[in-house]
Amino acid sequence: MSGKGKKPIGRPRGTGSQRVHERIRDKILRLELAPGADLDEAGLEHEFGISRTPVREALIRLASEGLVALMPNRGARVTPLELTDVPQLLEALELHHRVAMRWAARRRDAADLAAIRQSHQAFAEAARAGDPDGMIDANKAFHMAIAGSCGNRYLAQAFESLQTVSLRLARLSFAGGAPEYGNAEIVRDHADMIAAIEAGDAEAADALAIKHMRIFRARVGALVDASLAGDVALD
Repeated sequence: MSGKGKKPIGRPRGTGSQRVHERIRDKILRLELAPGADLDEAGLEHEFGISRTPVREALIRLASEGLVALMPNRGARVTPLELTDVPQLLEALELHHRVAMRWAARRRDAADLAAIRQSHQAFAEAARAGDPDGMIDANKAFHMAIAGSCGNRYLAQAFESLQTVSLRLARLSFAGGAPEYGNAEIVRDHADMIAAIEAGDAEAADALAIKHMRIFRARVGALVDASLAGDVALD
């Protein structure tokens, strides 16, 4: 059959916007774009070889994820990591984590458990390799697999939003670590979470969520406390 008269397929609609979104998002989460950095829309148009509309669409989507701030008549910038916001972020993250764990213990099925175990294995492999990027991606996948098994898509969506906003803190904490709690301990905690969810033990799952968030808080706190100033002789 002749193809005469058919319109060429070309690039699917939204491809340019998706490409810009994924690339900028990746740069923000990997801290290649610093918190508070300005985003030059004209520069992005030139970099990606696309028009202003898909660039703007990508920035709006990033703003909806809490990663970009859009300012009237002033363009866009990477959302700052404000120290005063961190306690509220961690508080909200812990609350959603606890609920997700409790409901996952009550509602998970065999397919859910398989997805949780798969992401747990990916995290363990990244931890053994000392790969912060792999750990961050697999850690989010692990917790989102748990949220996905809690039986409430609205909670899962809210939890994913909090996870996304906190990923920059996670990158810093995984890279810096904490003095008394390493990646091997996190792997063991993840295994304990799976056991509690599989056993349907909501109380144990909740307790593990609280413990896990305390560790994350400690790792974030270790970043603030890190200093070599005391080693400098000022005679």
